[in-house]
Amino acid sequence: MLGIKAQNNPITSPQLMYTRSDVFGVNRNTFMGLGLYYRLGWHKTGKEQNHWEIEFARIKHPKEVRRQGFSDNPSQYTFGKLNTVFFMRNSLGQTIAITERPYKNAIGFNFVYSLGVTVAFLKPQYLEVYYPDDNIRNTGYLVSEKYDPAKHNDIYRIYGKSSFMSGFSETTLQLGFGGKAGFQVDWAEYADEIRGIEAGITIDGFLKGVPIMAKSNPNNLFYGFYLAYNWGSKK
Repeated sequence: MLGIKAQNNPITSPQLMYTRSDVFGVNRNTFMGLGLYYRLGWHKTGKEQNHWEIEFARIKHPKEVRRQGFSDNPSQYTFGKLNTVFFMRNSLGQTIAITERPYKNAIGFNFVYSLGVTVAFLKPQYLEVYYPDDNIRNTGYLVSEKYDPAKHNDIYRIYGKSSFMSGFSETTLQLGFGGKAGFQVDWAEYADEIRGIEAGITIDGFLKGVPIMAKSNPNNLFYGFYLAYNWGSKK
């Protein structure tokens, strides 16, 4: 009887059963952009896991407001936007188990943090601008031009944004640092699965300001909140 009873006791001590985890995630951030990331983890102890993470996130300025261009078939654009900005975060960190998941359908609660390098990608905004034809009355033509706040101040001549690839070859990079910290709730059905949500804060800093909008000072520091959905597996 004693042997049977011992077999039914819950496992309360940390068990090092898996050596690797692969986690994918999609998040929504304070900057009104979406992010995608991959996190590769390997166990340090039964409760602590080291990880490498790479994330690609869209960063928007609070003043980015889309509007319709002036044409029969208008496309939306953001007046005053200098650059479309993406952050690539390359970091190392840890996932620390606060509660264990020894049973099927158990819920796990973890603390997660990462520190590393952030690279900002700045792609200039191009617009479709209308110019009247001086030789033929009531006619004109469109030219795809890089947005210039000193030149493109007449919204009635802006027909919309150019294709996303316009200006792609002029993309510039800015190097900075970054970090994130948050809490993770995992409710996957089986112990070797990962499925849950994660919420926390992010911070990214740059020596040089990142220009997004023409009439706003470039920011050196970006900090905010994120909410993510995670899924993956353990091996």
